[in-house]
Amino acid sequence: MTRLIMVTRQGGPTPVLVMLMTALAGLGQFASNIYIPSMPAVAAALGATMSAVQTTLAVFLATFAIFQLICGPLSDRLGRRRVLFAGMATFIAGTVVCVLSADLACLIGGRVLQGAGASAAFVVSRAITRDLFTGPALARLTASILMAFSLVPGLTPLIGGLLQEWGGWRWTFGATVVFGVVLFALVLRIGETNLQPIARLDAGAIRGAYRDVLRSRAFLQCAISSALAFACLSAFFAGSPDMYIGRLGVRPIEYGLYPPLTLTGYVLGGLLTRRLVGKLSTTAISGLGLSLIAVATVAIAAFPAAGILHKHIFTGCMIVFVTGLGVFMPTAVAAALTPFANTAGSASAMLGFLQTGGCALGAFAVSALLGRLPVLAFPSVMAVGGIAAALSFVCLQPRQTKRERANAADDPDLDMDVLRPAEGTPSPSLPGGR
Repeated sequence: MTRLIMVTRQGGPTPVLVMLMTALAGLGQFASNIYIPSMPAVAAALGATMSAVQTTLAVFLATFAIFQLICGPLSDRLGRRRVLFAGMATFIAGTVVCVLSADLACLIGGRVLQGAGASAAFVVSRAITRDLFTGPALARLTASILMAFSLVPGLTPLIGGLLQEWGGWRWTFGATVVFGVVLFALVLRIGETNLQPIARLDAGAIRGAYRDVLRSRAFLQCAISSALAFACLSAFFAGSPDMYIGRLGVRPIEYGLYPPLTLTGYVLGGLLTRRLVGKLSTTAISGLGLSLIAVATVAIAAFPAAGILHKHIFTGCMIVFVTGLGVFMPTAVAAALTPFANTAGSASAMLGFLQTGGCALGAFAVSALLGRLPVLAFPSVMAVGGIAAALSFVCLQPRQTKRERANAADDPDLDMDVLRPAEGTPSPSLPGGR
């Protein structure tokens, strides 16, 4: 079978690589969001309460987060292809279970399999990009992937709503099966990128890999701040239906148009990042993105606190917020993964676990506050999360050694925060010496 060409002769990513890594990274978002418009229909069809059906989302999210910690080290030991193949097969099998579900317990079981498989695809996609690229090239590739990835949470609810209208909730899972099969067929043509797998894998090795990751101040700086930023985004998606539909009188079909509109900011942020990479340090670019996030989240809480509720105000603030997210995330992911040349799978897994945990935290916080602060539930969570993200990035700034400070003074364009390898990790190099 002919392998896909993923790196150009100039050493850059091919369009095929960008599209395929985007699809793998977005598989979990696709499976999660396409299902949301069908939740009331699922409750009616399976004779369950709405709160019980909501547990299928929580189970999917929890499985997605936990399995990242397993799939990352496995891909470092066994190779990216094996773990990715197993993950895709598990995802497709789980989705078929969802299509055929006759009760809620069966549906939850299918969602567990979906979450485990999508988790493998997500982790391995990040590890593959780190295997092939480092530094500014990795940041540019990540920006391209995240720009395309931003379309997934915006468009999938719209697609899911149309499928629900045309054929019912089983159609949404049927479409997910088709998407998974097509993606698996393409994945079979990916070559192995982990050319130096770790020698052995045991509990001690896994703990050691994660310990090294969590000891890296550069990793923690980006991982914690990005997790808090994702908590803000999750809080908006958890609380905005009640605000837009329940309080502002927006029709459900109109509400489905707001996520795509809001997430155009991610594309704008990604385009801006691509222009800034190489001109500013990753720290400066990340600081710009977090500044936009903090301003937008404070504003989104200030307006309802002052008694001003309007869909256009919320949407405008969210566009600014998501633009900041689009600026911050590419450099944050690149900076978090760059120090880990030989354990990119473990670093990617821990990063994904923390970010998914942030999503869960944001959603649970809104759920807990909705009964007490119905108008300020998601705005207050976003404000706290946005400010905390900016503060954590500042407080966890890596400390430079005297030699690094001298090098930075001699070459102001040198970004030591990204180029510094983690303790005990060899300097990053591309496979084949590229």
